[in-house]
Amino acid sequence: MRSQRILVAGAVGATVLASGGAAAFLVLGPGGGDGARPVASATAQRDATAITEVLRRHGATECDDDAERVECRFQGRYVAGTVLASDLGMTAEETAQSWRTGVAQSALGDTGPFAVLTGPNWLVTGPGELVDGVRRDLGGDLVHCDRPMGSCA
Repeated sequence: MRSQRILVAGAVGATVLASGGAAAFLVLGPGGGDGARPVASATAQRDATAITEVLRRHGATECDDDAERVECRFQGRYVAGTVLASDLGMTAEETAQSWRTGVAQSALGDTGPFAVLTGPNWLVTGPGELVDGVRRDLGGDLVHCDRPMGSCA
């Protein structure tokens, strides 16, 4: 009987360690610690103020914002964020589908790779290196796209 308890305890312990390792891999990536920070848990935003602050903190400039939207530049490239009002009847995920096309970037002549970050009621798009950094502060689901009208993963 005692050996069964030890076996069960060992199995439970191994499961906990494996789960912890998998979680660390998902948050920190394959390089382990490598200076990576955990990603924030995405929360709904009341307005675009917090998004604007985070974009600026990560190097976005020339930001023009209002309560629902912000547009900036990062190293000369297009950056935008929006908070969706609940009365619009669109979810962030539905809106992200159109943002992944890169139409806004393309209209401004920006044909480089970009990323789209989606939170519960908000989105951010811009160059991948900026959006990757913003994700550490805002959380959210991240998609990288190779170019406007290209493929995203």
